Amino acid sequence: MVNDANWLLPEGVEEILPDEAIKLEMLRRSVTDDLISRGFQLVMPPVMEFLDSLLTGTGEELDTQTYKFMDQHTHRMLGIRADITPQIARIDSHYLSDIAINKLCYAGTVLRTQPSQMGGQRELLQIGAEIFGIEDESADIEVIDAMLTALRLSNAKDLTLSLGHVGIYRALIEEQGIQGPIEQSLRDVLLRKSTPDLQDLSAQIDIQPFEKLLGLAGSVKTVEEAQAVFESNQAIADSLAQLNNVVGHLSADAYLNLHIDLADVLGYRYHTGLTFNAFVAGRGRTVAQGGRYDRIGKQFGRARPATGFSADLKTLVKLG
Repeated sequence: MVNDANWLLPEGVEEILPDEAIKLEMLRRSVTDDLISRGFQLVMPPVMEFLDSLLTGTGEELDTQTYKFMDQHTHRMLGIRADITPQIARIDSHYLSDIAINKLCYAGTVLRTQPSQMGGQRELLQIGAEIFGIEDESADIEVIDAMLTALRLSNAKDLTLSLGHVGIYRALIEEQGIQGPIEQSLRDVLLRKSTPDLQDLSAQIDIQPFEKLLGLAGSVKTVEEAQAVFESNQAIADSLAQLNNVVGHLSADAYLNLHIDLADVLGYRYHTGLTFNAFVAGRGRTVAQGGRYDRIGKQFGRARPATGFSADLKTLVKLG
């Protein structure tokens, strides 16, 4: 008797059968071709590396999501990548360090110990693009345009792009010197959009700026409202000016719904500036995301401006 258990795959891992496999491959080619036409150079980092290299810098945030095992040749710990972006930063810092501006793109498998949502996948086919060496928002605009094209190549309909800027939150906590467990509690409150829980922190910090921050979400007019609220803080004013320039560019797209959420601190430990998340009607979770993560290459010896986007091709192929 055949044991059916022998044919089962681990939870969160799937096989791609012919009909969907060809659609997936065609979409990969289309998105990659578009990125190359925009001047991005294709790179192919290895799926596994020595663990200390894989988790260097911002990659440390991926520690619990990374599969680890011993290398039988060197007896050093290896890891299977859970995200490709840290690898791209290393390529920029080491192999292409003589180039002032690098525009790199990639497509490859990533494996995670836990899915990002209940019933989700642990094996993703990640595709994305990164720009290194441009400090102003023109790079963010270029990356967002490339991401939106990737979504439209997947036949995604009714697109909404949510924009934020973690520089605002960073400026507010620096103003009060908030750090450690209090900062973690504050960030958790903002992530849950919980005004009552924010009140519980009033004995430890001035919660008024964060109450205002929680109310700054909605249409593109939110940026103007925020400029009036925080006009005395120069760091916040600079962040909002960057965001406003991006909004001005994207507002010309009549088929794109824009949403502003200045209290979005989900990527605070990773991102340093503008952030963006793409949604489609009928799906509660983001289908593509990205943002600015300046100094990502610091641990590799080349700290400089960087921005990029990523998406799971397995998700994108199901949007059409």
